[in-house]
Amino acid sequence: MTQQSYVIRPITRPEAKQILSWRYDAPYDFYDPPEPEDIESLLDKFMLPENCFHGVRDDTNRFVGFCSFGLDGQVLGGDYDDGPLDLGLGMKPQETNLGRGRLFFRSIVDFAIQHYGANALRLSVAKFNDRAIRVYQSLGFETTGEFFEVASDTPYLIMEKAV
Repeated sequence: MTQQSYVIRPITRPEAKQILSWRYDAPYDFYDPPEPEDIESLLDKFMLPENCFHGVRDDTNRFVGFCSFGLDGQVLGGDYDDGPLDLGLGMKPQETNLGRGRLFFRSIVDFAIQHYGANALRLSVAKFNDRAIRVYQSLGFETTGEFFEVASDTPYLIMEKAV
């Protein structure tokens, strides 16, 4: 069995549209995208250069997830300084819990280091998401803070790694 690999490139409009249809099983349904009133304006958010959204494809060229770099990786309510590069990411619901998360995330980390020259990385993760936290810890990320996001009534962890 060969090890899966991932290719990361700027997101396309069709990929962004797919993300809007993703629905996760509980408790991960917390990550379901909102039902858009204006799908075009929401799609435009993915295409903004400052949000740095990228599509993630597997070695068979299937769209399996996304990542973003910079401000879009931050969650309202967190205390962020200008140091580390913030990461945001999501994996297609059908791809989760199959043992691919570590390689998926490592591909994103490697991409961030190579393409953005980051010397430190940071992400925010809902505190209940033990599955993701274990993946992040396995690649050397450590919890550096906690905060409460009021709009979703959710506690978050901030995790960082020097590279």
